[in-house]
Amino acid sequence: MLILGHVGITFGAALAAESFRSQPRSAAIESESHLLDRLQLRVVTLSRKIDLRVLLIGALLPDIIDKTVGMVLFPGIYGAGRLFAHSLLFVIVVALAGVWRYRTAAHTGLLVLAYGSAMHLLLDAMWRTPSVLWWPFAGQLPRGGTAENWPSRILETLLTNHAAYVPEIAGGILLVPLLSMFFRGISLRRFLREGTIRGACTQRPAD
Repeated sequence: MLILGHVGITFGAALAAESFRSQPRSAAIESESHLLDRLQLRVVTLSRKIDLRVLLIGALLPDIIDKTVGMVLFPGIYGAGRLFAHSLLFVIVVALAGVWRYRTAAHTGLLVLAYGSAMHLLLDAMWRTPSVLWWPFAGQLPRGGTAENWPSRILETLLTNHAAYVPEIAGGILLVPLLSMFFRGISLRRFLREGTIRGACTQRPAD
């Protein structure tokens, strides 16, 4: 799975959880709103609870770490893009650090990173690679892979395996409520700088 699939599906799952949690008090008010408008209001409520920038980064965090280590810094040793950050231990450590951080400072950043990382492992079907998922209890990390031309291998997969487009298309669709807000008066610059969503379409939803 590539960037769009990971980011979109992880974001979509968080948005769905927020939508189920924040049920409207009035069905009449809900029925008068378009689906996209209702989803955008849920994006706003979600952004008030967590930093959406951290959520999007968390969806890619295992790849950011492991591909940097295994395919950029130490390609001769590992030559692989799924290493310790694709392990369950990594998610647990980040989650425990997140619980401690939340209890001491009411900060959700690490918990959000743990959620994003856990979703990443799920979407990568890491149970199919138990030596990585259960590292270090299942042995050493894979070594001796081929890191050369990995971007071209990804391109080849896209050209030869049409099924690879399915999660990317799904991820793109799930990102529509967020991305469309930047075409409706929301400042992308402010979002990237502060992680906040403010503007014309951020009226308080009926919870």
